[in-house]
Amino acid sequence: MKFYIKQKVFSLKDQFSVMDEQQNEVFQVQGKMFSFANKLDLKTRDDQVVLHAKKQVFSFMPKYFILTPQEEQIALVQRKFGFRPKFVVQALGREFTVEGTFFGHAFGVFDGNEEVASISKKVISWGDTYEIDIRYEQNIPLFLFIVIIIDQVIHEQKRRNYN
Repeated sequence: MKFYIKQKVFSLKDQFSVMDEQQNEVFQVQGKMFSFANKLDLKTRDDQVVLHAKKQVFSFMPKYFILTPQEEQIALVQRKFGFRPKFVVQALGREFTVEGTFFGHAFGVFDGNEEVASISKKVISWGDTYEIDIRYEQNIPLFLFIVIIIDQVIHEQKRRNYN
């Protein structure tokens, strides 16, 4: 199942639209302005929070907790050290690995040796735009939210490197 994520460019806080294959908006992601812990919300079109994420503030490598609206932790996304982007995601009673290309334009999400999702970033676009092909259809909102979090981590690292 394919989805598309597009970052809204002119916004004071992080905002993304998530569209299905027919380009219908199915979710929105909004960041909290002036949030030290970099909080994000995945919302339905009618503004209902489906999931939210919080960054662990003091951590050597970036770590995000994904929570239900009732504050129950359902996933952990953690960056691993390396020259290429690599993440470990603990969710749904499993451990997934996310491995990216050197420049972070393509990723694979793996359950063991099986690729359960692929992510590709459009190189030339106004704002970040991703195409996500999810083969593991048990919890699509979670996988879409993981893509947004990975984008956040990569942008945080780029901002630190340029300062």
